[in-house]
Order: sequence, then structure tokens, then C-alpha cells
Amino acid sequence: MSGPINDNCGSMRIALLFRSYGPYHLARLKAARSKASVLAVEFAEVDGEYDWNVADQKRRAGVVSLSTAGRRRGRDEIAKLKNLLRAFSPHAVAIPGYSEPQCLSAARLCRDLSIPTVLMSDSHALGRKRHSLREILKRSLMSLFDAALVAGTPHKNYLVRLGFPPEKIALGYDVVDNRHFGSGTALGQSTTTFHPPRNYFFCCSRLVEGKNLHGLVDAFKRYQQSSRDDGWNLVIAGDGALYASLSQYIEDMSLAAHVHLVGRKAYHELPPLYAAAGAFVFPSSAETWGLVVNEAMAAGLPVLVSSAVGCHMDLVEDGINGYIFDPIDTAGLAELFSKIANTPDRNALGNASRRIIRHWDLDRFTSGLIAATSIARASRGAPRSATATAIAAALSYRS
Repeated sequence: MSGPINDNCGSMRIALLFRSYGPYHLARLKAARSKASVLAVEFAEVDGEYDWNVADQKRRAGVVSLSTAGRRRGRDEIAKLKNLLRAFSPHAVAIPGYSEPQCLSAARLCRDLSIPTVLMSDSHALGRKRHSLREILKRSLMSLFDAALVAGTPHKNYLVRLGFPPEKIALGYDVVDNRHFGSGTALGQSTTTFHPPRNYFFCCSRLVEGKNLHGLVDAFKRYQQSSRDDGWNLVIAGDGALYASLSQYIEDMSLAAHVHLVGRKAYHELPPLYAAAGAFVFPSSAETWGLVVNEAMAAGLPVLVSSAVGCHMDLVEDGINGYIFDPIDTAGLAELFSKIANTPDRNALGNASRRIIRHWDLDRFTSGLIAATSIARASRGAPRSATATAIAAALSYRS
């Protein structure tokens, strides 16, 4: 396990698991390797939800895939992970959640190998009605993990509600490469071919249910009607199952001249779109964290963020670097559009975004991961619930 694993490493050895490594995970990996020896493992080389297209970068980083494209995960993948962990002998294994079968299988394997575990989680309870039986099951699974690395305040609160000891929780899971998004243009890459309007609100999102994009268009329609010809435009970057229906909805609302669907943009194409925008808006009705808010703040933008987005408690200071809104209140969002567009000194809001996000960078992930690993090592040998192990075993066989 030589090569990329040991780049500038410290004495701590950490196995870092993700579902599938993309640009965001690779940035965190590189940062973590500046302070620790990190084995990078992904459950699958291709993610069904995101077309990362970073195979070459993963190969150079030495990322190990447990399953290749078209293969079903199962015993072979767990056996491969077992061999990797035995060879690397990590001080802890960081596991991305507890809801997916492969995560539970990894946690069970670590129990069998007597390796401490770190739960990486960005689940929260904001605006959601939780099913009581499911919460009981989650609570029982907490003893599978020795420490946790969570995204922010509501995520820590949720784990504590599930019975996880607060002193064993570190923060900093969901961060981005602030330098990349604050650059205006990605280093060594050409800018996007889209020529944006002079003034616009920017939204970057997958076009899927739960993102509240039709509600966003409704709110923008209200704003556009009140501002008339001198109003800003709205630019939406992203792709997904709702692309066609959203495009048709924009036509039906007579907004085609003011709302621009620009499709999916690659990682290196995003900084110029942020840099040219006047403000960022993220209207999701359900969102674990919302890394796009980090991106917008790193680019120095005022942000309008739904109260259902997990990051709003930590990243948005209402009236300082933007505003928080109710995702179902389209009239309220329309008023915020007007407020931002008519703010004489938007630079003050943008500068506040940069100030706040400076404390949520890749170093925060690294320090949080190392802190959680240290906690997990100190907790080594703590008893695991037999009930938790049995439940994890049963849930591991879900398809």
C-alpha cells in the first residue's frame, strides 16, 4: 500500500470509504493525506446519481474500487475490503453513513476485525417527520460506531438525539475546495461556453424531486412581474429527471427570456458561473447539507438558502451574508430577490460569505477526521450491541 497513500503522511492510518469518489471526495482525500496516511476505498467505481467522469484522477490517487461497472456488490466486495484492511492495518475506518447495505457490511467487518469505526454523516431532522420505528432501528445501530464526523450543528444534534455521545462527535464532513470555487476560473481549464446575462441569480442543482425548482420558478415569476424590465435573470445549472418538465414550465410561465436552463456543468465549468452571478439561491425542500452553498460563498456571493437545507444553521447569517427562507413561501422568496437586487452594497454580503466559509474548508475536514479517528482509537474495545449487529446483518442483505 505504498505510493499515493503515503503522500506527506503522518503517523495516523485511516481507511476512508465513500460510495464513489468524485472531485469533492478527491479534494478531501488530498487534504487528509497531508496530515495522515489514508487508504482511499470506494464501494463502486461509478455512481448512479452523479456522472463524475474522474477515472484518471482516481487512478492517480490510488483509489481502490470494491466493485466495477456492471457488477453487483456482495461477498466478493466485502472479502476484498477485508484483505485491504488487513494489509493496511488502519487505526480507524471512516464509513459514509448507516443507511446503505454496504456501509453496514463495512461496519460489521470492522467489528469482526476489531478496527475502530468513524461514522461520517450529514443526516438531520430539519423539517422532516421521522418514522418512529425507523428511528428506533437507527438508534440501535449507533453502537456500531466508535466516533462520528458530521457536517454541522443540526447533524450533530440529530446523532445525539439517536443516542450518540456528543463528546465523540467532530464537525467538518461537508466541505469543498474553497480555492477552486473562489478562483473565478478553474486553474488550467477554459471557461464555460455559456454567455450569462448581465445580472442574474444563480442556482446549481440536480433537477430532481425535492429540489423545489418549480417553486423557485414560481417565486421568480412574482419577482419578475414586480421588477418588470429592469429585473435580474435566473440561471439554473444542472440536469436530471425533471429537466423536460421544468423547461416546459418555464415556457408556460412566459419566462423563457428571463430563466436560463444551462444543463449540467462540469466541475471546472462552475467557478466562472458563480463569479459572474449577483447572488445564489438554493430552494430545496429537503437537503442534507448543500455543498453548492459552500461553493457560492467561496465565490463571494450573497446566498438565499431554504430553511430545509442542512447547512443554513452554520453557514448563513441572516442579513449578514444572505437570507434564510421558507421553501414553500414563494412570495417571501420573491421579496428576497428584490431585496438582494436592490441592495446598494452587495459586496458586503459577499465578503461576509467569504469570511464565514473560510472556517469551513478542506483543513476543517482533515482536522475533524483526525479528531474523530483519535476518539475512535481511544474507544477501541467498547462493547457493541448484539442487537445492533443482528439488525445490521439483516439490513445488509437489502438489494
